[in-house]
Amino acid sequence: MLQKTSAIGPADSLQIPRFAGISTFMRLPYLPDGDGVEIGMVGVPFDFPTNRGGTRHGPAQVREMSRLIRRYPAGGGKSPYDQCAIADMGDAPFNPLDAQGAVENISAFFATLREKDITPVVCGGDHGVTYFVLRGTVNKGPVGFIQFDAHPDTNDELYGDRYNHGTLLTRGVEEGFIDPKRTVTVGLRGSRFSREDRMFNQENGMRVIDFDEFEAMGRQAVIDEIKRVVGTGPTYLTFDIDVLDSAFVPGTGSPEPGGLTMRDAQVVLRGLEGLNLIGADMCEVSPPLDPQGITALNGANILFELLCITAPAVARRLAER
Repeated sequence: MLQKTSAIGPADSLQIPRFAGISTFMRLPYLPDGDGVEIGMVGVPFDFPTNRGGTRHGPAQVREMSRLIRRYPAGGGKSPYDQCAIADMGDAPFNPLDAQGAVENISAFFATLREKDITPVVCGGDHGVTYFVLRGTVNKGPVGFIQFDAHPDTNDELYGDRYNHGTLLTRGVEEGFIDPKRTVTVGLRGSRFSREDRMFNQENGMRVIDFDEFEAMGRQAVIDEIKRVVGTGPTYLTFDIDVLDSAFVPGTGSPEPGGLTMRDAQVVLRGLEGLNLIGADMCEVSPPLDPQGITALNGANILFELLCITAPAVARRLAER
């Protein structure tokens, strides 16, 4: 694996206090043009109208809480910043008064990152953001897909609209971005709109590990199953923060009790190192619903875990050139 100490990395908290300076993801340099960047951390402050909104404010508060994240992972492994050049590239541009236009604008932004060979690690926004990222990032056939979520997101439409936070998997499969046979969803639970709301997963051969099965299997078996399903091909990972038990994430639009703990999430995500990740995101942090910032703090920690498993994948691809 390619190893290096990048000139692009976070501020040293032993030299510059955490409370000083402009808030960026992980205190990384702000490089909107992406010059020299290999992993771009991007905010997408967008949300569709919903019952409990506010996720458009997520990237700002997650940036602020990420001041608390240090350079090295808890297990003492290699820092992602010593493997890749990583920077905060700011927020994807769009018109907040034109929801459907945002589909085009944000997708185009991520297509530009793809053309620059920059791998995205993204903070939403609501879960509709993942579709935008996929649409811009995937250009060579469908990819494997790992979804951590309390809800299936397999609606065909909501209120006549086919592009929103509840139609992610449906549009992704239909439009050729997601390979259903290499898709696994982890953490489904809670009350359901209908008894058939997981039929799309079944009909398309997707692997679903609901929370009851997660508990029965145990963390390591879940890790092994995820790796079996997605294999070694290009894979995208999305983490809807509501997959966590609502005690850990009061500030999210559709909280569900009885879910994963933060420790569950950390262990499983760390176990996925080695996958060929082409991008990842964490979505659905709503600061207005959690003024104390507990949800955003957990979201920032999840983003760091995503960086720690994405950086080795990017470094391997660079070394193979």
